[in-house]
Amino acid sequence: MALDDQVRAMLDWVATNPGPALGTAPIATIRAAYDASAEVVDPHPPDMAAVSDLAIDGPGGPIPARLFVPEGSLGSGLVVWCHGGGWLQGGLQSHDPTFRRLAAASGCRLVAVDYRLAPVHPFPAGLEDTLAALAWAKEHASSLGADPSLVVLGGDSAGANLALVASLEAGIMGDGPVLQVLCYPPLGPELLTDSLHEFATGYALTADEMAFCWQAYLPEGIDHADRRISPLLRQDLEVAPPTIIAVAGFDPLRDEGLAFAGLLEGAGVHVEVLAEDTLIHGFMRLGGIITAAKVAIEGIGHRLRTALDAIEHEDAEGHAS
Repeated sequence: MALDDQVRAMLDWVATNPGPALGTAPIATIRAAYDASAEVVDPHPPDMAAVSDLAIDGPGGPIPARLFVPEGSLGSGLVVWCHGGGWLQGGLQSHDPTFRRLAAASGCRLVAVDYRLAPVHPFPAGLEDTLAALAWAKEHASSLGADPSLVVLGGDSAGANLALVASLEAGIMGDGPVLQVLCYPPLGPELLTDSLHEFATGYALTADEMAFCWQAYLPEGIDHADRRISPLLRQDLEVAPPTIIAVAGFDPLRDEGLAFAGLLEGAGVHVEVLAEDTLIHGFMRLGGIITAAKVAIEGIGHRLRTALDAIEHEDAEGHAS
């Protein structure tokens, strides 16, 4: 498949109008530019029936969060979502349009988690916040109008890594989410794949930027084989819930996502891979300017809702029998 024409035009524009770069510009400048870009890449996201700010009790203090309630008929599911940004940028502002699009497409209430960021709060701070948010969502789902047994955990990019690890850690304790949704997750700092080499430069996320993000996230001396850092090395994948993995065709992280899907299947976990062959890393934020990205987000939301409906139907049949 060829790179989407709108994506190519965007990349060409970015190449001639570069902004502050990871690893060179001050982190405050990087974060401000990333947040401001939301209005550029997705200026008109769907309206919501309600949006409200929340505070979740976390191990490092209150975790800011935001509840998105889409318009129209709602299912019983509650989606807890961790934003991307390399563990060191992003938040409720940078991904607000993404949260809205995913909530609208899935018809589910969505709680966005503003977890602590590296390098001031490196691993495992963001993971601890994600685990706290998952536990909070299960405890408070009913008060939010959702079913506590239908809590989904998901994320994009670095947020997908946090969501995946939190899902597995909670699953070990028998309290994981009913479904996980992972959009182009990074799965280990030592991975060397064909896609990392093929798309090392020129496709939004570079291999050097990914390495910089891992370095910022991981404290010096940490064991990179830690199961909470490199999920591809885990031996307990059977505790994972049914999984939706979305990968982009022109993403340096593509091959590790596909490899992980294969490992999950080998562990007996139901996996659905959504291959967005014409898109790049970060497409979840591009729904306002890239038609294929908008369609991809809608597809992810639809599959999420379909999977939840199937789980709910199975549970109802089980209770009936």
